[in-house]
Amino acid sequence: MSALDCVRGCLKATSMLWMGALGLPVLSGVIVSDWSDASADAVRRFARARGFSQLLLRVDKPNERWSPRRGGYLLDLSQIATTVHELNGEGRIAILLEPASPYADQYSLAGVSVPDERKLVVEIVGPGFDASDVLRNDLEAHERWELGLGLAGRARRANRTHLTTAHKYAESVKRRLEKIGARIKDPAFPDALLNSVSNKGQLRRDATSFLKISHQTALLRHADGYVPIPRRHLLAFVGRVDSLLKGLGEYGIHLGPSSFAASIIPPRGLVFWDFFPARTQEASWLYPTP
Repeated sequence: MSALDCVRGCLKATSMLWMGALGLPVLSGVIVSDWSDASADAVRRFARARGFSQLLLRVDKPNERWSPRRGGYLLDLSQIATTVHELNGEGRIAILLEPASPYADQYSLAGVSVPDERKLVVEIVGPGFDASDVLRNDLEAHERWELGLGLAGRARRANRTHLTTAHKYAESVKRRLEKIGARIKDPAFPDALLNSVSNKGQLRRDATSFLKISHQTALLRHADGYVPIPRRHLLAFVGRVDSLLKGLGEYGIHLGPSSFAASIIPPRGLVFWDFFPARTQEASWLYPTP
């Protein structure tokens, strides 16, 4: 509870703490609110103990979900101090996680609960895409499912309501390559570059070269067609959402409509990123009473 109080209003960090405490699969990491000798030592010890030369950056700010600045990219350890100072100047905190490349995800899932109908609407993108593609509406989801909440095993309803076409999937691969090309040049602010560059073909070529050189070829290997998500991943996702909602309920926290994001990351499997209650009042229930 004391950790939650330290990140009051920062819902990414808050949701990761809750999910970790309730047994959902999350990446381990360090939350850094400012840069000091103590925080530098904590980051060094975390990275050294696990042999990490890079960490995955996520960005959070009190009472803000979206901002022009993006996280979700890898930082060399030598870059962390400068980046944290920049974030501090913007009133943001850094969430530094074990390294997981956003270009290696097998599938990413974004679900929205509809408690009155006891269902979870899940949008999915395929190999080489990441959760931000659907969470930020960077592109149209490749699949959409409706699954029953509060049910188990064969009793759980599952109905696919959308499957991308070959043409739309090909277009999404092009847009994904353009986004990667922009992130190579400016990982924190790729949108500005995407909106200003007229030659998107060069961005795609840069991205293709980068993915090949770095051996992160999931997107390229699946560029010819979308392979629907295996049902076991869907059921694992909704099952974990059910367990999260049940766990929160044991603390007297009963959420209305909320969003949940996760990815299938090799070799880890299912990893959750965050959850967000749609109602401000319900978000405040996630913290100790002042």
